[in-house]
Amino acid sequence: MGWLRDTFLESGNDSTELERTRYDRTYILEMIGGYLMSDLSQNLVHLRWLLKLVDFKVAGEFSWESAVLATLYREMCGATLPNKAKIGGCLSLLQSWARFHFPFLRPRVNHPCTFPLIKR
Repeated sequence: MGWLRDTFLESGNDSTELERTRYDRTYILEMIGGYLMSDLSQNLVHLRWLLKLVDFKVAGEFSWESAVLATLYREMCGATLPNKAKIGGCLSLLQSWARFHFPFLRPRVNHPCTFPLIKR
């Protein structure tokens, strides 16, 4: 992920269409590899996600929600192994779900908990 950030810097107003497309793909890969479908180190992204970004029109038709949930489910299944101590994946999604479905897990605060990202 560091190589991506160093190689494809943020594009400015005078950048070409190709430079903007490269930056967009880099930004999306950072979101995928660092937040949505991260590994334990959060610095690697699987090549299969890069192949989904070759054509942006096709990438918009891909069920990204299902892919995030499948990745999280796979990580949760792997975490049941006795020798595994850490878990990857989109853990904020799991935490949001748990706080919504299990009120006793919520922190006790005076203001209501909101999840603006989920409500979009």
